[in-house]
Amino acid sequence: MKKLFICFTLCVNAIALTAQSKVFKEINEDISSEMKIITQDEALVGYLVFTQLEKASEDSFNYKISLMDENLNDIGTVNFKEEKLDLDAVSFEQDVLCLAYLKSNINGKVFKNRKEFNAFDAKNAIFTQFLTLDGKIIKTNSTTISLKSAEYELWASARSKFTYYGGLKHRIQLKNISQKGFACFYGDKDGCNLISYDLTGKELWKKSIADEQAFSLLTSKADIYLLQKVKEKYYEGGYYLLSYNAEDGKAYDKITLNDKEGNSLKVLSFANDPVTGTPYLSGSIIDGEKGNRTDNGKQLSKGPYSGLFVMDVKGHTKNDIKQTFTYWNDGSQKPTISKRAYISEVKSYAVMSGSFRDYNGNTYFAGSEFIKKPKIGSIVSSVIFLPLFIITPTILAIGGTTKCKVKDVALMKLNTKGALSFESEIPCTDSKFIRGTFMLDDFFRARNFYAVDNANTKASYIIVDDSKDIMIYNINQKKIVRTVSHKDGKIRTNIFPAKEGHIMVVENNRKEKYTRLSIEALN
Repeated sequence: MKKLFICFTLCVNAIALTAQSKVFKEINEDISSEMKIITQDEALVGYLVFTQLEKASEDSFNYKISLMDENLNDIGTVNFKEEKLDLDAVSFEQDVLCLAYLKSNINGKVFKNRKEFNAFDAKNAIFTQFLTLDGKIIKTNSTTISLKSAEYELWASARSKFTYYGGLKHRIQLKNISQKGFACFYGDKDGCNLISYDLTGKELWKKSIADEQAFSLLTSKADIYLLQKVKEKYYEGGYYLLSYNAEDGKAYDKITLNDKEGNSLKVLSFANDPVTGTPYLSGSIIDGEKGNRTDNGKQLSKGPYSGLFVMDVKGHTKNDIKQTFTYWNDGSQKPTISKRAYISEVKSYAVMSGSFRDYNGNTYFAGSEFIKKPKIGSIVSSVIFLPLFIITPTILAIGGTTKCKVKDVALMKLNTKGALSFESEIPCTDSKFIRGTFMLDDFFRARNFYAVDNANTKASYIIVDDSKDIMIYNINQKKIVRTVSHKDGKIRTNIFPAKEGHIMVVENNRKEKYTRLSIEALN
């Protein structure tokens, strides 16, 4: 589930409109607040507003936590005093809330010069806080860490005034462990750590983990999983699965993620199956020869990916993983998909960037389509000026011979038997044509995908967040059920997944300085 993060300053007395709608007004620049979702077993169960109030002393602030249920109804508040805190993650289990902060007495502090900075006694920690829903603080813990300093600090002159900013190498990730407690992962300057807590806030065990490029934390029943990405030959590959027993921290053997031929994989989704509750992974199979050629449309059209995969994790060894690999570069998907991932039905190539599973065990892949065409003008000009050996290469170098543009969204389905099919095309705003050798990443990154499920109706939806509009697409009905414009006058609208079968509509009015949150059902 995509994590929702909204920052705004707000009025302490928010105006409640209905049971599922609220308005927050900006009134004080010295008061800062942020909203985070509260999750349990990857499902949204509530909301939390963390507010930094006025300074309590030279080194501490007054803080307020406002708790809301999944319908935005107020259910409690917590007031406390502490050193500078940045809230990173929230989770919920057995009526206990766990909050994980970055705590620091130096981050954001202004120093007159390097001498004053060197003499300062810096104290940094991962600060965990355990609360009851009625506002009682059960326990707090502090784990000392070393921040990774910002680069400009290294060249700050001895006499210059500067502000210190440091951070973690890997963000704090927090998940609940069903019936047991919580798992917390982070990486600082000295390495990476995984910590387990029980429901009273007691630390059960702590594991040091070798630092690598990236990590993703997932809990499933009695196990804790870490998806680890290392640097390797293929920069989108290099994934390993680490797993631990939640009760005693027993580490199981590391599992290398690749196909049966040893090809590397690009993981798009790492989540729990909505029916079985066990982990699955899905994504693209990287082509062994063209795998690193993904910078522009011309390279992408040559087929850097050879197919799609799904892995169902049913145990702690590779033999316990059910693997499904579907290839299009072997020609088995003709005439739907060519060896280079050209989809004949929509006359486009597609790059998959999102994946999720429905209640029937089908795995869906969503990605942006793009088309490649020859630049007739450049080709004709180069032929005309062919006798002029200097002009012709210059024309080709500047204009190129191909042009590309990003268009609609392609949705593909891999069923439980491993059969791949093109499901539908979701209309989106086309980009302009750009030179074939120009990067398309900015266009792909501007488009986000979120999944929303309704357990009662077994309906699955995909939210396509495009540059201009947001489309909500019903997968079962194969149609767009709602389109929302990002901008309407002075109001900017965004949509995110909310509780099961619902969405959160966020309307920000910069002129009148308010943010409206509404929870709406998808039927």
